[in-house]
Amino acid sequence: MRRKLGDLQVRHAGVLGKPIKHSKSPLLHRAAYELLGVDIDYQAIELDPSQVTEHAAKLRAGGWAGCSVTMPLKDSFVPLMDEVSARVARLGALNTIVVRADGTLFGQNTDVDGIVLALADAQLRQASSATVLGAGNTALAAIEAVAELGVEELKLVVRDATRAQRATALADQLGMNVQLIQVQDLGPGGIEADRLVISTLPPRAADSWVEKLGRGRGLLLDVAYDPWPSKLANSWAGTVISGLHMLVHQAVEQARYFSAADFDTQTREDVTNAMYRSLGLHRRG
Repeated sequence: MRRKLGDLQVRHAGVLGKPIKHSKSPLLHRAAYELLGVDIDYQAIELDPSQVTEHAAKLRAGGWAGCSVTMPLKDSFVPLMDEVSARVARLGALNTIVVRADGTLFGQNTDVDGIVLALADAQLRQASSATVLGAGNTALAAIEAVAELGVEELKLVVRDATRAQRATALADQLGMNVQLIQVQDLGPGGIEADRLVISTLPPRAADSWVEKLGRGRGLLLDVAYDPWPSKLANSWAGTVISGLHMLVHQAVEQARYFSAADFDTQTREDVTNAMYRSLGLHRRG
């Protein structure tokens, strides 16, 4: 017999993307729902952009709590939502679909929370400047996250400046002064002196950047976690946080939405720690 939360019978959830077999999200979410005593069947589901309309219809048909969304679908689902958060409206990208009791779909982006809370575990809760590597959808979440930390001066390091318009426009909208630099144009020392660096590049994409970036002495959050340590993380002289920490914290927020459970402070801590244990990962802080 399945449990019910209010009038909604919660049955299915999953992470959508392609490729997806490598995803650790099922481990995280299953640990959370076991702890919460909520009956949600969470699976990894391979999906490409041509299938998003069909999948959105399936979500509306009933029996779903929601879905986590990863590459390459973070912007594909946005037009199919009945409502999106102000955050998603700014970013144009989501990583969370919440199926409401009436079957409508709400889009949220918890990658921002994942970044903010991973940095908080490393005792960084405020900053005046930051450097973001990359200009894709995860970079947009990173820009939103550092704005929440109070960053006013943003350095955006990219491979191709002509493809960074969305990122620079978001930073402008959030009131930050933006310095846009192509990685090949970095001067001697690269970003070695920068105090907070967030690499939003896919796995191995930063390998060819390492020589130009230099051996940074600040705090690096590298969202890539497979393989780990990355070449960038290995070369870094300062503190390094792997993307698994971000992954956990963004998943905690998703579990709160999908379970509809009352997440008081203790419940949030318990769920977070359960997710960390599921990965055999030590929590900072």
